[in-house]
Amino acid sequence: MLTLVTMIVILSALLVVGTVWEFEVQRLVTETRAVQTLFNTLLGGIILFVSVVLSINTAALAQEFAPLQVKLARIEDSIDFQIELEELVDEGVSPAGLQPFLEYVIGAISAETESLRTSENATGDERARADLLAFVDEIDTQLSLIENRIGRTNSQVSIVLLSTLEYPYARHINVTRRLKSVHGAELTESDHDSLVTLLQVLTVLASGREYFTTLYFKRELRNLSSSLLVPSLPVIVFTAYVLLAIDAGLFPQSTLPGLGSRLLYVNLAFVIALSPYVLLSSYMLRILTVSKHSLESTVFTLHSDGELEFDG
Repeated sequence: MLTLVTMIVILSALLVVGTVWEFEVQRLVTETRAVQTLFNTLLGGIILFVSVVLSINTAALAQEFAPLQVKLARIEDSIDFQIELEELVDEGVSPAGLQPFLEYVIGAISAETESLRTSENATGDERARADLLAFVDEIDTQLSLIENRIGRTNSQVSIVLLSTLEYPYARHINVTRRLKSVHGAELTESDHDSLVTLLQVLTVLASGREYFTTLYFKRELRNLSSSLLVPSLPVIVFTAYVLLAIDAGLFPQSTLPGLGSRLLYVNLAFVIALSPYVLLSSYMLRILTVSKHSLESTVFTLHSDGELEFDG
């Protein structure tokens, strides 16, 4: 969709510029080789960059070819990861689907925040209690945002991933640790246990998000290759045909009102020849957007705004 919209915008802009800024497209075609040179460059560029993208995808795919023991170790790590979470949550076997798994983790975090809020054995220290409740309220607010996002969409990996990109798990992990450190003496055993479990589940959420990010990048890279192969061959053939038509001086005579036939068809051919580049740009824009929001893959954060402070 983004690719199609971009191509329509480019074509419209070229037609507007060609209409407002009058220049003889016919002279460019018949008296110079500027148009032929442009399409020759696009044709060579399409062939080159399709080859490069496919080579990169082949290299990425080669990493999937691993011995049986490596594959087995990956599966065992995934199972151990789920078992560790299930021991914390104690609500049965965790689901395998991405969206149900995310909802499972969110439910585990919500259970711990509710325990901190309503525990009968909560700390009697007013300051410690206020800090705990402020932290719990912030977590619940962030979880509500995630639930609203995934509730309005389907269970694609991109949707599940994008719904968690804004969650500040690094900050919440840090605040949980500082709450234990600053108010350790005032917290009851129940509060302490809930914070320990919350810290572990937040770590699971952080790990899961990074894994979903990896899945997203792999899927987008493979989709890019398949999406690029489908239009590239027709575009290459079409661009070659345009070059032959320009050399022979053959242009369709039908056009839109107010537009010269050469202006319309040269710009239309240019946009079609440009389509693989536009497609690549749309994929890279999505990948870079996700990459920008997933830089914080550790317990450190690049942002300091809105951080809860506890100075003891």
